[in-house]
Amino acid sequence: MARVIHHRIEDFQVGSRRVSRSVTKGLLVHLGCDVMTVSSISECLRAITQEHQVVFMDICMPGVDGYEIAVRIHEMFSKCHERPLIVALTGNTDRVTKEHCLRVGMDGVILKPVSVDKMRIVLSELLEHRVLFEA
Repeated sequence: MARVIHHRIEDFQVGSRRVSRSVTKGLLVHLGCDVMTVSSISECLRAITQEHQVVFMDICMPGVDGYEIAVRIHEMFSKCHERPLIVALTGNTDRVTKEHCLRVGMDGVILKPVSVDKMRIVLSELLEHRVLFEA
């Protein structure tokens, strides 16, 4: 069973974001993951341990720099194999977004919407190869 943190800042003003978070968590739970959902940058950084295998992070949230969170996660762990894998969730398909994710050390980018089959393939690739750049 993979231990996963799904980071997403909850914006109570916009219902679709809350739904998106619930759907992603539901997909991961359906696939047998032990999912922890956090609602702030500080909570995310406090919660991450070596026991977590993957951090899924929505990078397109108002008021939150998902790229900065990725950098800070890297700073928390001295060795690459000790830190959880960091995966961006985004609906943005432009090349600049993908390149920026790579530059800050994210291990993959998943384009939304995400299905159960897509998430199963993503988790398998990530846990086997420790990298997945686009799904």
